[in-house]
Amino acid sequence: MDDKLKQMKKENDNIPIPEELDFVVRHAIKQGMKNNKNHKKLPKKITGGVAAAALFFVLGVNTSDSFAASVKDVPVIGSLAKIVSFQEFKEDKETYKADIEVPALQGLENTEFEASLNKKYMVEAQAQYEAFKENMKYVESIGGGHIGVKGGYEVKTDNDQILSIERYEVSTSNGYSAREFDTIDKKNELLITLPSLFKDDNYIYNISSNISEQMIANYKKDSSNYYWVAGIVEKPEEVSFVNIDRNQSFYINNEGKLVICFDKYEVAPGAMGALEFIIPTEVIKDDLESNTYIK
Repeated sequence: MDDKLKQMKKENDNIPIPEELDFVVRHAIKQGMKNNKNHKKLPKKITGGVAAAALFFVLGVNTSDSFAASVKDVPVIGSLAKIVSFQEFKEDKETYKADIEVPALQGLENTEFEASLNKKYMVEAQAQYEAFKENMKYVESIGGGHIGVKGGYEVKTDNDQILSIERYEVSTSNGYSAREFDTIDKKNELLITLPSLFKDDNYIYNISSNISEQMIANYKKDSSNYYWVAGIVEKPEEVSFVNIDRNQSFYINNEGKLVICFDKYEVAPGAMGALEFIIPTEVIKDDLESNTYIK
């Protein structure tokens, strides 16, 4: 472990878990259990919401010796920036298993920006682990059962300009999954948001229309490609996709194309899995603030 990572871990070890984080985790997992009775649509983002709420406290979280720490360098992602596996939260019992790997960004000159992202990733992972423990207590209270969670990250884009990183959580017991994305301008060391790419909110309509067209075209090619969108579902009350959110999950791929992302069950049955739609640049070229990122 290099000196910087040792210092990062030391600082995190010395920061207590805020009571408010425990509260929002407990609240979210209870709500998730209630919503899991709906087989068509599972809760959109349990831990995503928990992490978002936790970030309002702008606090890191504590790790303990009971967690398995691992720091493994992976290939350099730019001339300076790279991602490392910073911490791993583990539980390995006969019927309860958790393995949540936490990424950390290294090498940016803007150390405050780097630290804020790393703090966010730690808060997300801690929220996932706390939610797992609450779920474990609940399962034990009703007589036991099998539960498991796998969390980690994937570098989606790796080029001179862009770093896109996905963090994911997958339940190994009930099929629930959720993803979060960050797209970083490595040259200017800033976080790219979806609205920041566009002049105004007109992109919401144009992107949504294109995704609807892609869904219908995919369905016409193969009826197993089923989406909850008008033009496919017969009952209006079953339509779940009309427009993307203003801050819809996305990343920019290595070809400079915008990719819009949906979680499992968000716009289609679970058999469709997590979904991604590449948006043709022609569709949004007049809405773009510039051509810096989208080609």
